[in-house]
Amino acid sequence: MQKAPDGNQAHTKKTLQEDYNMNMNLNTNEILTTTEYDMFRKISNRKITENPKLEEELLSEGQRQPILVNQKMEVIDGQHRLYYLRKHRKPVRYIIDPTANFKTVISMNTSAVNWSLQDYVYSFALEGDPEFVKLAKFLDENELLSDKMVIVAGSGRRDGTAAQVVKKLKKGDYVFSNEKQLREFCKFYERVLNETKLPNKPFLQSVLWTLYTTSVFDENRMLTQLKKSDLTSEDIEGFAKKKLLLTFLELYNGRWSDDHPSLIQYFINRKGSLTIPSLPKQDEDN
Repeated sequence: MQKAPDGNQAHTKKTLQEDYNMNMNLNTNEILTTTEYDMFRKISNRKITENPKLEEELLSEGQRQPILVNQKMEVIDGQHRLYYLRKHRKPVRYIIDPTANFKTVISMNTSAVNWSLQDYVYSFALEGDPEFVKLAKFLDENELLSDKMVIVAGSGRRDGTAAQVVKKLKKGDYVFSNEKQLREFCKFYERVLNETKLPNKPFLQSVLWTLYTTSVFDENRMLTQLKKSDLTSEDIEGFAKKKLLLTFLELYNGRWSDDHPSLIQYFINRKGSLTIPSLPKQDEDN
């Protein structure tokens, strides 16, 4: 004899389906409200990063901006809001736009101004852009480097300057041209963290990347000198990027003569700008 289905479970499934069917017939400009959290679907595997400020705002002031979903009830904009509303069992206000995609949100100029770089990457990846698909996959796998570091270095920039790269990325203009060298750098950087007392900080990543991409850079030399120096997190606390770069250059070069083949030449001009003229490493596969 077959066991009768659980009444509550059957009712819940029916309710979700009825809500979904009903919503599809409503004016898409109408703001709807529900506590049926399972009717919403994630559109990507993007991680939810904790945002205490947003959580507090939702609890104290309520949900000001509705969540935007498409006709499949996939959350286009508002995944973090949904996360916190569900966590605290609060009603969810949402709008259905059958044609909505991530470009819609960017053009709306609403919550897009608060998007992280990862949000932009995933949005264009979901649109099918192959460069962003590769970049999104790398970010999913990456646990060492900051998102900005991956994006800038992955574009082939040597000095870590982010402004122009980020500006173009937000418009959907990006080429993940330097993946192989970036993966090699990750291995080196992991050794630095494991074999020294230095902290995993974005400015440390950027400085080491600048050195790593010079044509004469020797990984083992850098590691040896860092371990000899016994530098710690406290030692470099408050360092500006330029000061840390200069410190590492002096450590790396040590007492080498000016004609040593692995010496990293550098100059400081009258305005105090530091220049490393060594040509960047060439990646044969790029």
